[in-house]
Amino acid sequence: MTFASVKTFKFLLPALLLAAGFIWLAARPAQAAKGKVSAVSVAVVKDPDAVVAELFTSQGCSSCPAADAFLSELAHRADVITLEMHVDYWDDLKTFFAGKWKDPFSSPTWSQRQQNYNRVIMNSDRVFTPQIVIDGRLQDVGTRRQSVFGEIEQAKSLRRQHFKITPELKDDGEAVVTVEGPGLHTPANVLLLRVTRQAVTRVTGGENHGATLKNRNIATDMLTIGTYPGGKQSYKIKMAKPAGDDTCAVLLQDPDNMHILSARFCDQ
Repeated sequence: MTFASVKTFKFLLPALLLAAGFIWLAARPAQAAKGKVSAVSVAVVKDPDAVVAELFTSQGCSSCPAADAFLSELAHRADVITLEMHVDYWDDLKTFFAGKWKDPFSSPTWSQRQQNYNRVIMNSDRVFTPQIVIDGRLQDVGTRRQSVFGEIEQAKSLRRQHFKITPELKDDGEAVVTVEGPGLHTPANVLLLRVTRQAVTRVTGGENHGATLKNRNIATDMLTIGTYPGGKQSYKIKMAKPAGDDTCAVLLQDPDNMHILSARFCDQ
């Protein structure tokens, strides 16, 4: 199977823009099935203007492991920030011999984000996996290597403005994100994402039953912490420091066309 088409999903979007002083409790990462272990990943220092590659994937999708592996290759590039977004619409797919597989990292948040992208980029509610979205501007099948390489270069050429994002995670449980850059006609959303750097899962059901899957830079939660109009702005939020090798990421994203203006991992 190259990709899967699914019907339109209707999700109730949570209120993302929260009042000052809201405490973001330490989100408990989804627990994988028996056999999941963590591994230390190789940290690559990213360029200030690195573009973002979001892969919409699922452990229940037989064509997704190849795209996951390709994204792991892209993670070694200094000019690309990679994120895996595990959708939940594969979780109820029942195979004849192996039953279902509930992806431990799946969330309706990522299914809705993917659909929002496709409405803007493709003027369609259709979603499929594996799908890669580059900088919120371009999309492709996640295994089309040469095409994706070209789209990364195209996205880099479309970046017109430069921003500096400085995340600071304090030991007292407070996170401070500072953004500096030019003024914007439409204020951008400042998104804070929790990221599991690397995980290994033994899959016991679904299309990938019997496989051991490796995933990298898995987004597990996302919160809008403010809007950025330009200049120098700081945003504070209560957030437990990520454990071990895990991290967080900050995205500066246009709320209308969903273009990503800038991004940075918190540990770089």
